[in-house]
Amino acid sequence: MLFTELKNYVVFDLEMNGSNQIIEIGALKVTTGQDIEKFSVIVNNPPMGSGMASFKFISQSMGGDDGWITLEMIQNGMAEERALTRFMKFVGDYPVVGHAIVDGDVQLIKEGLRYNDLGKWKTNGKVFDTQQIHRALNGNPNDISLAGLADEYEVEIGTQKHRALADSRATLAVFAAMQKVWAK
Repeated sequence: MLFTELKNYVVFDLEMNGSNQIIEIGALKVTTGQDIEKFSVIVNNPPMGSGMASFKFISQSMGGDDGWITLEMIQNGMAEERALTRFMKFVGDYPVVGHAIVDGDVQLIKEGLRYNDLGKWKTNGKVFDTQQIHRALNGNPNDISLAGLADEYEVEIGTQKHRALADSRATLAVFAAMQKVWAK
């Protein structure tokens, strides 16, 4: 299936703790191209060792009104096993869409499933990565940020970054713009 033909899919994003462990999952389920259902969970994976320094730097630099994920939020978060189980139920058999997810977020989900003995995620080629789509369509092998894609497709994505649900919303806006441009 071509990305321009997708009408039912899940856009998702993860945030990590500095030690490549999931601390937040955000997702939006799009059905018939319009209806949106959301999923958001903080995962109890506090940073350890050298990951703590990275986490502290990132959390201090993010700031903003809504702020970034705090250590307290993580400590009060859901167990990873339960969060992944709920996320996989939310996704079901839907194709997934995200930005730079093929080598990143998808692999972290698969690792989390394996670590928690939750089986395998059989994506069956139903993964649509906005960064890879951009590369293929433009013949440009360089990475491009989500903000860079938003600029290119003239999409307003807001100012909040590095929160999974906000990044999922931004990815959805960019993906919808890409579909519109390339469906012509």
